[in-house]
Amino acid sequence: MKWGFPTGLRAGWRWFRSLNENPVYLREKGGWGNPNPYYEKLRRYSPFVVMGAIVLGLCAGTNPALLGATEDDELFNFICLVCLPGGMLSMLTIYGSFMAPALTAPTISMEVNRGTWDILRLTPHATSSILLAKLFGGLARLNIWKVMLVLSFFQALMLLLVITVVPSEATAVSSLLIGLGAWLRPWVEVLFAAFIGMYLSTWARSSTFALAASYVSVVLMKLFNSSLIWLGVWNLFNADTLLSVGGSMFSPTAVYGTAVLLLWWGIVRQARKLSN
Repeated sequence: MKWGFPTGLRAGWRWFRSLNENPVYLREKGGWGNPNPYYEKLRRYSPFVVMGAIVLGLCAGTNPALLGATEDDELFNFICLVCLPGGMLSMLTIYGSFMAPALTAPTISMEVNRGTWDILRLTPHATSSILLAKLFGGLARLNIWKVMLVLSFFQALMLLLVITVVPSEATAVSSLLIGLGAWLRPWVEVLFAAFIGMYLSTWARSSTFALAASYVSVVLMKLFNSSLIWLGVWNLFNADTLLSVGGSMFSPTAVYGTAVLLLWWGIVRQARKLSN
C-alpha cells in the first residue's frame, strides 16, 4: 500500500528542509497571496476560543481544589505540580484542535472552486508533496508547537516519576503505555483535527460545509474516544488497576494515530481522483 509520503529518509529530510523555498508551503503559511479567509475570520475570535480552551482544559484534568485539599497540604502542592502543566497542555490541545480545521478544511475545496487545483497538479511536484506542503504550511500558523513539545514531555516525565516514586506494582508495560499516551496524545489529537479537515475538503465543494463537518467529527471523536470510556473497557478485561490506567491513556492515542494514517491515505487517494 502506498501512503504517499516522500520515499526514503534522505529524500524526505531534503524535502522538509526545502519547505521554506516551496511556494505552496509559503502561500499556506501566509507568506504571499490571499490568506486563508476562514482562519483569518476565526482568529478574530481567538480570545473567546482561548477562554473556552481554558475552561474545558481545566475541567478535562484533575482539579485538586475539587478534592477538598488545602494549600497547606503537601499532597495538594504536589498534585498542582503534576496537574497544572497537564491542564495547560489540555488547553493547548483544545485550542489547536479548534483552529486546525480552519487551516486545512478550505485547502482543497477552495483550489477546486477557483480552478487552480489542476494548475497545481501540472507542477513537477507529486500530489503527496503538494498536500504535505499545504498541510505543514497551514499548521505553521499555529504558534503552539514549541510550548506543546515542552509540556507534553514534562507531563510524560512527571507521570513516570510518580509511578517510580509512589509505591506501586507498576510494570514496564504499564509505564510505557502511560508515558507514550501522555506524550503523544496531544499531538495526534491536533493532527487528527487537521487531517479530517483536509480529508473532508477533498470531498466537499463547499469549504464551509467541510469546516462544519470537521468540527462535528472532532467533537464526536473526543467524546467516544475518551480515556474514561477506555478505562471502563480495560477494567472489563483486566484486574490490574495500573495497567488499566495505562491502557486508558494509550488507547485513545492509538486510535487517533491510526485515524491519522487512514485519513492521509484517503486524502492522497481522493486528491488524485480530483485530477482525473
